[in-house]
Parts: sequence; structure tokens; C-alpha cells
Amino acid sequence: MVQLYSWGLIILKGIPYVSHIDMDAFFASIEQAANPTLKGKPIAVTGIGKRHSVVTSASYEAKRFGVKSGMAFFEAVKLCPDLIAVGVQSKKYGYVSKEIMKMLTSVSPRVMVASVDEAYLDLSFHTRLEESINRFISFKRDLKERFGITASVGISVNPIISKIASDYSKPNGFVVVKDGMEREFLNEIPVKDVPGIGRHTLIKLESMGYRTTGELLKGLDDSPMDLYTMFGNAFMGFLQSLKNNRFSRKEFFKEERPKSVGHSMTLSGDISDFDLIVRVTNFLAARVIYRMGRYKMEGSGISLFLRYADRSSKALSKKLSFTISSIKDITEITPWLIRSIWNGTSVRAIGISCWALSEKKNQRQLSLFEKEKELLETVLEIEKKFGEYAIFPGNILFLPDIRKLEKPSDLHYQGFCRREVSC
Repeated sequence: MVQLYSWGLIILKGIPYVSHIDMDAFFASIEQAANPTLKGKPIAVTGIGKRHSVVTSASYEAKRFGVKSGMAFFEAVKLCPDLIAVGVQSKKYGYVSKEIMKMLTSVSPRVMVASVDEAYLDLSFHTRLEESINRFISFKRDLKERFGITASVGISVNPIISKIASDYSKPNGFVVVKDGMEREFLNEIPVKDVPGIGRHTLIKLESMGYRTTGELLKGLDDSPMDLYTMFGNAFMGFLQSLKNNRFSRKEFFKEERPKSVGHSMTLSGDISDFDLIVRVTNFLAARVIYRMGRYKMEGSGISLFLRYADRSSKALSKKLSFTISSIKDITEITPWLIRSIWNGTSVRAIGISCWALSEKKNQRQLSLFEKEKELLETVLEIEKKFGEYAIFPGNILFLPDIRKLEKPSDLHYQGFCRREVSC
């Protein structure tokens, strides 16, 4: 569905296009722009100087050597011996991200933020494709002048194809797939480049002879039952959405609360003390509760993830008969979760999340000085005034091995929200 605009007797029809914009090597590009001595050099944004640090973002100079986000830093150095480690500065990236999302409203008033460095824009407010293209050209110029970074843009009538297009000619790419040309564009796109197709699905598809998206869509046309038998109904619906030149714009761009909220941490050194593992997990759990509090939500599902020193991992998810909405609720559960999956060896990374979220019940407003005021409300007010990391549970500091962790802001620390969107 497209927008209709009427002035007098003239009715103008909005274009059916949607765009996806993705910042190029976002964190690394920000650091290179901020420090000219890093320009043109292979850098990795990570927990600086830490053996188990994970690459959060790599510059394109580093990517040429095979360095990727999510890779252990010591492995990245093996691929690129001249790799320069730059410490993570989350607040700086958050500020730049928010400013960029504001700038995108110059292209379209309807922006759906997909992550810290990417967004979808509804282009139906324009009546000509050329008009939206010119707006993006101006935006990319302003982005370079203001922050010294670039972004890649993909435009089509299908949001999934727009995302594929934005990745097609990175960095600083600009790809427009005109209405009716989608199949031709997808024909040579490798299946591995289609968002939503994971590693295990890719292995099965390649074993069936599907290596390009064109081959996969032809298989959908010629032998749909083979694909259905192997992958099921949800995957068939996903493939149909790739073929569909129209989508529910209202559904896609509607504001939704997250489906899950979580936080993870890669530690600067392995830890094997149960109490310390619990304390770190509770620190992350508190962040989850604080974040759910911002959305005024509570959860009845909980998941814990542990990665061991040998890089193996174990996870556990549980649906609860009650809801979690306070630090007390979640910290009573975390020791049990840890005991259920911890194998007694050293841990290098921890993650915890709440899901099956719903609106928090029995909400009420209290002044800062009311005795019954919930601790969570006070914490949220403090964080709103002084920043997200202004406060955290003090008990994490009272263990001798905490020196391994240094301060929380120095850790490779990631908060995440999950939002489900379908075409």
C-alpha cells in the first residue's frame, strides 16, 4: 500500500519503495575519523590488550585480511599481524547513532531503526524515485562532512531485497533495484548473502545444489515439496517473501516492543570461581532488568549462555510459571541456571536474556522520596540523568578476582534487543 497525496484536483501516488541503510564498519570508521593517524590502517575495535577480547568492528583495511566482527582478537592478529586494537567506546557510538537516525528523517519521516548502525526508511512519502535518490545523496554527503564516515544504501520494493542491495557494493555503496527487476538482481546473489539463512540451513541448501538465490527461487517454482520437506512451512514463507514485490507497509513499520532483552560479556580473563561467575551473571541480569524497566515490561522466559575457555559453549532456556520484573526475581534464578549448565571449567563469556515479554502489571507513579518507591524506578531515573552505566550492583566489586575484570566499561559488553519483523 502506498501513500496518496491530494492537492486540489491533483492526486499524487507515493512510490512503493523501501530502503535499507547500513553504516560501513561503523565503530571502526568512527575511530578512524576521530583519530587521523588510524586512517588507512587495519584496526579492530575491541577490549584493548585483552587475550580473549572479541572484535566488535573491523576497518576495511583489516577485513581484507579476513578479520571479521565476532572473531577473537588473538585470532584476528594471526590473520593481520599489523592489526591495531582500539578500545570500545560505547557511549560515543550510541551518540553518533542517535544523531544519524535524526539525520535520516531528512530523507523520510518514517524511519525504523533496526540496530545501532542500520535502519529501514519508508520512501512512499516521495512521488518520484529520483527524489528519494537525491535525498539520499544529500544525506550521504552530510554524513561524510559531519562524522567523516560512509554508509551503503539499498532501495527496492521489498525490504529483504533492500537489505541485500545495501550490502551488494560496500563500502559507500548505493544500489537501486527497480520495480520488476528483483528476480534479475537476485539471480546471481549467493545464498549465503541472504539475511535470515543461517549456517546450518546454508549447509543443507548447498548439499541440495542451491548456491545462488536464483537457483533457490527456481527450486521453489519447480519442486516446492522438496524444499518444504527439508525445511518446513516457515522457510517456505520466507522464500515467498523474497518473491513478493509488495509487503504490508503498515505492519513492517509499526512500532513494536522488543520480543526479548539480553546482555552478554566477553571477559578479559577466564574465571572458574562459582561465586564470581554468579556475580558477573547478576551484573548482566541487572542490566536486563533495567532495560526491561525502560520498556515497562516483564518476562516469563529466561536464557543463560556460557562459553568456556576451550571455546565450547552451553545454553539453557526455561519458560517460567511466573514473571520476572525485579533484580531480586532474576538473581534468585541465576545460581540455579549456572549450576544446571556449568561444567566446572573456566568461563570466558556469559550472556543472559529474558523473553516472552509482556506489559508490566501494577505500575504506579511514585515520587523519588516515597519509601515504597521501587529500587528499579530510582535506578532508571539515575540512569536517565547520568547515563546508562552510572549505576550497577555493588556486590560485583567485592571479590578479589574482580581485578581480572577491571571496570565494567572496559569489558567487551553488549546489550541487545530482539524485534521480529515479517514482510
